[in-house]
Amino acid sequence: MAAGAWKWFGAGLLSTATGGINLNTTPGDHFRMVLVTSSWTPAQTTDATWTTLSANEVANGGGYTTHGKTLTVTTTRTGLVVKFSVDDQSWTTSTITAKYAVIVKDADNNGALASTDALLCYCDLETGGGSVSTTNGTFAITIAAGGALTITAA
Repeated sequence: MAAGAWKWFGAGLLSTATGGINLNTTPGDHFRMVLVTSSWTPAQTTDATWTTLSANEVANGGGYTTHGKTLTVTTTRTGLVVKFSVDDQSWTTSTITAKYAVIVKDADNNGALASTDALLCYCDLETGGGSVSTTNGTFAITIAAGGALTITAA
């Protein structure tokens, strides 16, 4: 499925702007994409760390592993446009139901998210109100050409 617009958490955006999160390709911080159920209600102004939504992560099993997948980051500039993008993700032979994909900074780069790891942004996988599911199939997220964050200087 094509991922829709990525919505940034205020704290994640502030931390990026002030140097707490490094979106640079190399060397830069490490990030993970996790899948979250509809039990979580995003709050862009107040959600800041992994502890905020960890209880609503898709359960381990059925082709999904707790704390999601490591992302490859690409940050580019063309003229006055800077774009932060991540690679597409897929979980093959999976039985998954998820409402959101969330990008989280993996501060320790160990694959195990800590309660204080920063939330960057999230994407609603089914803007029509429901969730997206697979049954013994491939759960795929295709990142839009615009990436997860595009900044244009005017």
